[in-house]
Amino acid sequence: MSEYQYYEWQTSDRALTAEEQAAVDKLSSHIDVSSTRAVVTYNWGSFKHDPKQVLARYFDAFLYYANWGSQRLAFRFPKGLLDEAALQPYLWEYCSELEPVGDTLILDIVLRDEDGGNWFEGEARLSALAPLRDDILAGDHRVLYLAWLLAATANDIDEELEPPVPPGLQELSAPLAEFIRFFQIDSFLVQAAAQVSEPLRPAPLISLDQLIARLPRAECEVFLRRLAEGEPLLSLKFNRRLQELAGPPARPQAVAARHTWAELRETAEQLRQAEVRRQQAATEAQRSKDLQDFAPRTAQTWRDVQALIEQKQARPYDEAVALLVRLRDLAIFQNRLPEFQPRLAGLQAQYANRPAFQERLRKVGLIS
Repeated sequence: MSEYQYYEWQTSDRALTAEEQAAVDKLSSHIDVSSTRAVVTYNWGSFKHDPKQVLARYFDAFLYYANWGSQRLAFRFPKGLLDEAALQPYLWEYCSELEPVGDTLILDIVLRDEDGGNWFEGEARLSALAPLRDDILAGDHRVLYLAWLLAATANDIDEELEPPVPPGLQELSAPLAEFIRFFQIDSFLVQAAAQVSEPLRPAPLISLDQLIARLPRAECEVFLRRLAEGEPLLSLKFNRRLQELAGPPARPQAVAARHTWAELRETAEQLRQAEVRRQQAATEAQRSKDLQDFAPRTAQTWRDVQALIEQKQARPYDEAVALLVRLRDLAIFQNRLPEFQPRLAGLQAQYANRPAFQERLRKVGLIS
């Protein structure tokens, strides 16, 4: 399989100017640039610039993957909009890091496959993952917890304590589901963590009219001017200012006890085995139903077998043997195998001069 690398950047807060588009276009002869997006792919070679610096200077989100297994998702945030202390428990060196670059913060989530043994099949697009940036700005830490699971899987330190479990892990959005798919996170690990995750609760209603009335006139005019100038993320900043006027939100309820990585891994394995047993039971129940539905057609099936053998052709032989296997399975299910075996022996003797048919019987284990 040939090598393949995919790089994609995207803006969220503003469009690139014509000058910025021209600058990005010069970064690679393979790049395709618009006012909101840039994509470059390589089958040989690689991007000659630091993708993180390109993100910090021009864009808000970045996606990378190589088909040998390396994957990366990064977001740019203006400084001052993230609660960095709240994010710290979810970060993991070399896996999910928050780094200042100029006047921005870059959240970088990386899955490295140093041995190249985990080939990434399929494709991904940044548009499916970009909404996660807005979630983080809104204080939703679910994607950060999933990134911690990714890092914990890569490092496998038994005593490592999980970060606070955010609410809503049992009700994943489409971007979160895509994050799990893209980074190939074990779904049973997510289920294990979700067992103690509180449901999402809507934010308490705030009387906007009353809060806006409390905003000083001069400050209102400043916000209006910033709105007219098209300042990015102004809605978020304005609502945070209103929240300040409303007072601190209600204190969260006590969270459940946190688990170690070893405990999470063990719970995930228990969930996996339970799912295997459930699927096996469902398969057996379906098999029993199929055999019960097949039972009334037993006599006709024996006649069909005889007619198929008489055609002396490969495909009818295959169909006849498949029907005989079903008749054998039904006989076992009904505890009537002693009735089936003489009839099969009779067919074997009757068509002893049909080596192709006899070979098919041996191949499926109907005769030795």
